[in-house]
Formats: sequence, structure tokens, C-alpha cells
Amino acid sequence: MQARIRSFPLPTRCLHHDHDYHQLVIALSGSAEFEIAGYGGRVDAMHGCLVPAGEIHFYEGLGKNHHVVMDFPLHTAQQELERLFDRPRYFTADASLRLLLGFLEKEQRLWEESRDAVEGMSKVFLGSLYQRLFEQPKALPAPKGRLDLVSLEVYIQQHLAEPLPVARLAEVACVSPGHFHALFREATGTTPAQYLTQARLERAQDLLRETRLSMSVIAEEVGFASQSSLAHAFQRYYGKTPGEIRNLH
Repeated sequence: MQARIRSFPLPTRCLHHDHDYHQLVIALSGSAEFEIAGYGGRVDAMHGCLVPAGEIHFYEGLGKNHHVVMDFPLHTAQQELERLFDRPRYFTADASLRLLLGFLEKEQRLWEESRDAVEGMSKVFLGSLYQRLFEQPKALPAPKGRLDLVSLEVYIQQHLAEPLPVARLAEVACVSPGHFHALFREATGTTPAQYLTQARLERAQDLLRETRLSMSVIAEEVGFASQSSLAHAFQRYYGKTPGEIRNLH
């Protein structure tokens, strides 16, 4: 078989089956309960599951829902991706994966009509997921007198939902906190705290434009303590509320 992508609501009653191909399931909206080989979990817009071929799995849509289901042959062209299906897995979809999911949704007509599009889109999604599950970010080098800003930016983007105090960033960059603060300000013209706020707001804007996630979920995803603190930051930096920015798009 060839890879395929489908999009449909899951039935709101408990069903089960197995099949001779691997499968990835994640929600565009709503949620569902899954149990794969006795291993249960929820699938929604922030969490998906990987079902290895031959595994009996139970599933039930919870109310109104709409899911993307990707089917993959037993042996993909990229053999290293087989590791994704060596056992049942549940995964968390970070902001970048959800942007890919939003792109899939927008390009539904394309993957319904083109096998090449299905192959390309599904491999990009699997490759991105593989990177998140199995490839650990490398520690940054400690160059004298300067920071590796490209690598530091990658680290920040991967951990925006988490607290990122200066001490943690300095540890990643292999310099002392005091030295890190001075090097960072010299390189960027801003403080680490100001830089992080800007990065969080830019990510939040992307999520507002490209997803249907609630404001509270977006606030959590980009590292704000609450929806109201995110709204205050938007007003302060952009003069608009998150809702106004979403309505523009």
C-alpha cells in the first residue's frame, strides 16, 4: 500500500479493530479516547497516538470531533522512521507540529487528489515527530567572547512553554549567568527577558493565525501564566488583544 491521509469524525461509541499498516491519529478539533495493546490515552489537538500494524486498538470519539488519520505501509522509504512504530506511543504536539497540522488541514484538497502530496506531507510530519521523540538537542559550544545565537534560538523555540530563567540559558550556553547576560545584551541589544517575551508573543501570534486553539491553551503553550497575562502582553507590545489579532486572520 501507499501512504494515505484521511480526515473524519471518530464514532462516539467504543469500537476496536486492527490492520496490517501503521497509523497516526491526531485531532483537528475535539478529542477521542484510545487504548492500544492495553495502553490508554487521549487524542486531541495537543496529543496524538501512533498505532503499530497488527495492534488491536479501541477508540471512541468524545462528542463533536474531527481527526486526521495517516496510514503508512509496514516499510517506509525512510527506514529510520520505523522506530516510531516499534511500540504503541502517545505524543505531545508542540506548536510547530500543530502548525504542520494546520497546513495539512488547509491543503486537504491537495492530498485528496495527489499521491505525491500525500507522500511528501506524511513524511514531513513523521520526520518532524521523529526528531522530537528521538533526537536530543546538542549542547551549545562555549565560544570565547560571543554566543552561538542560532543554536540558542533553536533551544528557546523548543522550550517556550517552560520557564527559561537566565541561569538555565546560561547553563545551556556553558557560561556563567552574569557573563551570559552581558554577552546576550551585547549580541542582541536586548535583555534575555525581553527577548523571551518577544519570542513568546511571536509564537502566540502564529498559533492565533494558524490554529483554532483556545486563548488559555495558547497562553500555556507559549509560557504565559494565564490568558490574562498573555492579553496584557499583547496590549503592551502590539496595542491589540489576542482576539483582535485572531479576527484579522
